[in-house]
Amino acid sequence: MPKPSATSAISRFSKLQTDPLRNFRFIVNFRVTADVQGPNSFTEFRGGFASVSGLSITTQGIAYREGGMNTTLHQIPGMTTFQPITLTRGVILGQDEAINWMKQLFAAASGEGIPGADKTSYRCDVDIFVLDHPITGTPLITSNDAVSNAARKMKFTVHNAWITSLNYSDLNATGSELMFETMTLVHEGLSIRLADYGASVPVSNN
Repeated sequence: MPKPSATSAISRFSKLQTDPLRNFRFIVNFRVTADVQGPNSFTEFRGGFASVSGLSITTQGIAYREGGMNTTLHQIPGMTTFQPITLTRGVILGQDEAINWMKQLFAAASGEGIPGADKTSYRCDVDIFVLDHPITGTPLITSNDAVSNAARKMKFTVHNAWITSLNYSDLNATGSELMFETMTLVHEGLSIRLADYGASVPVSNN
């Protein structure tokens, strides 16, 4: 019989550390941007979402031809664009951060300024943590409803984001579906890291 290949041997002895991350283990944290920290800032909040989409970066290619080298097109990088981020979560009593965010935007657009005491910015950074599998001896969620440091293995940071649309699922008296709210954010950059990230992140606003 032929000897097993090195690849099959590695696969046969795969372990938890070599498994890919799950896309259904994540937590989202909305925080003030560095230039508006302190009391005069966007109201921070965090929580669980059913889905996050739009984590995408695209750099435009610019083609040009050059005399003496005109048998092929040269390609140079052009403008980089970031797809809007869409977040969806179930509507829960007391979670009014999204509509309050829209109210701040309305006030800024109408020239009234940001409503409330000492509010001066409707932009924020958004941290999206991808969580690892539960590790033996290290619980994924601690007794005070905080995600353990060991569970956070990947981080997306959405820079200088603000809410551009908010919608709710249709109301239907004949159905039995959950009610969802969907917010869309535009932003000015996306950072991606694979590492551990300091202090624990609370799961909810409670």
